[in-house]
Amino acid sequence: MIARWLVFLFVAFAVAGCACTSAKACEATSFINNAGGALMGAARSGSATALAGVASRYTDMRGIAMFALGPNRRLVNRDREAEYVALTRGFIGRFLAKNSGRFSGNQLTITECAGSKGSMTVKTEFSGGKKIVFKIYKTKRGYLVRDVNISSVWLAQQLRSTFTGVIRRNNGDIAALFKYLRT
Repeated sequence: MIARWLVFLFVAFAVAGCACTSAKACEATSFINNAGGALMGAARSGSATALAGVASRYTDMRGIAMFALGPNRRLVNRDREAEYVALTRGFIGRFLAKNSGRFSGNQLTITECAGSKGSMTVKTEFSGGKKIVFKIYKTKRGYLVRDVNISSVWLAQQLRSTFTGVIRRNNGDIAALFKYLRT
């Protein structure tokens, strides 16, 4: 399931880099276009490092990674937190690199922007009818993606299910998750 979600995430950002149309007065249009363009460039290089860098730049990687631990968050102490976030970023980058050749762009339309300037939900639709919802928030440096919903599945929740499952299957051993993220 996580693999399918990551494929959809890649497609969502890749398509966002193409010529897009947008809902009236959506402040996030530029952010969505920039993220998509960066991801398309990284995908053309085929570099897992470049793809992980784009994901890191445009998402709240730490927030998503920490949320994904669920009740196991206490298992990652401050000394290992940076390592864990880096492993999560690398895991996503490697997956995207393995699948980057399977995607092609299409038109993406922003159909709705809701919320305040500080926290928005941006609904988009592919020309073929596929819908993607982005939850974004504004920081001092600009917007970051907090979560993405594709086919009624939220990224952060799917990562949480996967990561907590790995820990549970390994009797609460956080080292098993670190090993999983390295593979």
